[in-house]
Order: sequence, then C-alpha cells, then structure tokens
Amino acid sequence: MDVPMDYSLPIGPDNQITVGFAMNRPQNPAGLLIFHAGGPGVDAVSQAWANALNTSQAATFSGLEDFDFLAVNTRGIQFSNPLNCTSNTFFNNISFAFPSTESEFDEYQTAMGNFIQSCAENSTPAGIIQHVGTAEVIQDWDAIRAALGYEQVHLVGVSYGTFVGAAYAAKYPERVGHFVLDAVLPHGMPFQDMVTDQVAAINRLLLRADAFCVEDTSCPFHGQGKGSVVKAWEMVLARAIQEPIPASQCGPGTLCNTPVTPTDLRLGASVLLRSNPDFPKFNQALNQSLNGDASLFAYVPIADIRDTVVVPLLCSDLQNSDKSFAGFQALSTNSNSSDPAQMIYSQIWQFTYMCSAWPFEAPAPAILPTDLPIMWVTADFDLNLPTELSTFAFDQAPNSTLVIRHGDDHVSIDLPTTASHPIEVDFIRTGVFPAARDDALVTIIPPGGKRSTVPPDPYSVPVGAVAGDMSTIETVQNFSTAPAPSKAEKLCSAGLPLMLSMVVLGLLVS
Repeated sequence: MDVPMDYSLPIGPDNQITVGFAMNRPQNPAGLLIFHAGGPGVDAVSQAWANALNTSQAATFSGLEDFDFLAVNTRGIQFSNPLNCTSNTFFNNISFAFPSTESEFDEYQTAMGNFIQSCAENSTPAGIIQHVGTAEVIQDWDAIRAALGYEQVHLVGVSYGTFVGAAYAAKYPERVGHFVLDAVLPHGMPFQDMVTDQVAAINRLLLRADAFCVEDTSCPFHGQGKGSVVKAWEMVLARAIQEPIPASQCGPGTLCNTPVTPTDLRLGASVLLRSNPDFPKFNQALNQSLNGDASLFAYVPIADIRDTVVVPLLCSDLQNSDKSFAGFQALSTNSNSSDPAQMIYSQIWQFTYMCSAWPFEAPAPAILPTDLPIMWVTADFDLNLPTELSTFAFDQAPNSTLVIRHGDDHVSIDLPTTASHPIEVDFIRTGVFPAARDDALVTIIPPGGKRSTVPPDPYSVPVGAVAGDMSTIETVQNFSTAPAPSKAEKLCSAGLPLMLSMVVLGLLVS
C-alpha cells in the first residue's frame, strides 16, 4: 500500500513509500486484529503466513482464527521501503559497551554517526531515515485500517510492539478495541529507572539460573546447594578482571573473539539470559570458564545490534537529551545500587548510548496515561523489558488489567501452553477482563488494583517448561518443577486447568 513518507505533506512522487503487509482472512471475520512482532524491526508478516499454513508457530494465535489477521512490516524493513545501511565497517576495533575514557566514548560516537550517515545517504527516497519512527508507523496502521473499512481494531503488540500499540491508542482512542500489550516498553519512564530495573533483572536471572541448577541434575553445580551458580559467576568474573580468559573456539577465521574480557563476559551473560533464557547453557558456560575456556561467553561481532537497522528505528523514538560522556557515566554508575553481582550491562542503557549519536530530532519522552481498558502482560523474570516497566504502564491506566505470568522468558502470548495464554486470547475475543487471580502460575490485578512492590523470590517460582523456559532440557525432557496446586488453588482455577508439564513454542522477540 502506498503511503506518504512524511504525513505532514501530501503524498506525491517525492513523498511516497510502499508499506508491505500480509493478511490471513477468514470467510466471515469477527474483526480486525493487528499484530506487531516487536524489535523494533522483527518480521511480522511471517506470523500471518504461519497462521495461514498452520505451522507450529500458528499456536501463538490459536483460538483467534476467525479474525482478519493483519501483520504489517514496519517501514524501513523488508517489504516496507527497507533502509540501506552500510554494515560490518565501523565498529571492528571499538569496545562494544563500556568506554572508560572520554576519547573512547567519542570514538564510539563517531563510528555510530558514520553508520547512521550511511543509512541516510544510501536509503531512498531522500529523507526516509527521518520518517521510520512510531509516529509514522501508527499512521500507516490507520491508513490500512481505513482502506479495509474497519472502524475499530484489536491489537496484540509484543515487546517493542507495546510501545507502538500504546502510541496508537493515545492518538486514535476511538479506534481501540481489545488491546493486549505483552512485555511492555512504556512511554515516559526515565532512562535511569529503566536501566536500574534491567540491571536488577539480570541479577534476578542469575538467581533463577541458580534455582534451575538446584533442580537440574545435569547442571555442573548440581548438588553443591543453593548459591553455587552465583559463586561460580563471582569466581569467573574475578578471573576475567585479573586476566582475560581464553576462548578455544574463537579467534581468526571464526565468528567470535578471544580472549574474553570482563566486558565480553557481562555482555555474554546478558545474551544467554535474555529473551528465552537458556539456564543450562549459562551454567555450562560458567563451568567451562572455570576450567579455562570462556568460548560460550565470547563476543560475536556479526550479532552486534548497533550495526543494523535497529538503530534508526529505535533512535527515531528515543530522545537522548544528554549526549555527553558524563551523562553516559551517570547512567552506568548509578545502576550499581541494584547490581550486587556486578553484572553491569543493560541493553536499555546501550540503546541510549547508541542514540547519543542520532543527529535528527526525536520526540521528547512523555507518559501516556489512558482510561482505555487495556490488558498489560508481564513475566516476573523478563530481562529484555523487566516487569517493573509493565507496572509503570499499568499505573498510568486505571481502567486496565495487569496479568503477571510467574516465570521466565520475554513474551507470554507465544507460549501457548502456559496458563497466561488463554487469558490473553479470551480477552482479545471478548473484551471482558478476567477475574482477580493469584496462584502459582498467574496473578491477575484488576482495574483499580495495585501490584505489590515486593518482588517474588526467584527460588519460590517454578522453573522449567511451566515457567516458560525453552532450552533442550525443558522441551525434550519435559522438565518441570511446578508445585502441586493447593486445595484453594484448585477451587480458584476450576475451569482453567493448571498446565504443569508442557512443550513450549514461540518466537524470540527482542
């Protein structure tokens, strides 16, 4: 569908791009359901094809087959006027995450600026890089809605899609049907708060890896008792600080670097513990590092997100008002108060670091309070977008409901055999919020409610498939440690079975 590049101007030869989408259309649709797959920049169109072809990925939207399912690839990627950026050029010899001096910081900003400039110079039509943000994406959605003849839309937005979905609801409240925003990136939350929450979250994930090891007989530290994984992390980090650890599988001609520095170690831990956290692999990586081989923590340059279209898509939305080295240091230093394991790395902090080189305007951060009846969904141990971020959004929306899945992983809708999945699907179908609930698998806080400020004990929440984990141990061995429901829980959940052993399916959404 052709749309204006810049919606403030009339569409025309110099102000026109094409937005690509896919729809799965039943014969008598129950309504229009838009899906945003997150990212920013994750392919959404593949989900529409999965639904149409009934692949395993279609289980994410099981129960919603009678909706017009619309998946739009956001402008700047794939079928929607993709940006053309020069990659694998600017960052070869520049520290990934932690510049320790102002000159290192300036070197990073210069490299990032050159990458952004390559996007601006090589992409067409001229000026498109300044029009790939959420402000334009939601107008694309509404143009497609109008072309399809719908007065109202339902929406599932996951991860970054929650940021876009909330913006659509704010601009077009009269169009909002049943909105599920799952794994929330909120509007208007201070960067420092988000960084602090994410550093706290990776410390919680370290404890979850330890809790998993207590139950997993294949864990190298199984039998050593509670705290053995935390102790192993501390030993490996101390060793790397003293001297970088060799990585036998890395080096020239491979895809990863050796030796593994403390920066590499912290970044590698984040990679293993975010999205779908792989606790068995993380614990194996610690054990191998203790034995002198840190290959599983090694930096992989080809996977560096700062060298992708994520940069212009993200920086179009996130204004960084303090682009100085002092501002960078303030964010990184202040986060230590929530970081007893000295994990340090925060992806959200890295985003602000990348966007400090953005030369164009971006909207100022602002909260988006709403009276609309939105369902917010979160998981206790989500590293990508920690659960505190969902609570922040829920607190701005007094007529909304918060669904808390007790467990790990980043997004809940793509875990079709967990207890939260039917809750989301039922709301999309009916628009009726579920009743309040609080059991081993799910807590539901209805409109007007408040969430406890006390985080759950990482050792008290079940681990394994029931918690949304998807490593080989869970999916092949059907690993689960969910406790038997109490008599009260059985009564509360009558008609909504507690699914305690499962194989989980889904996307890895960033």
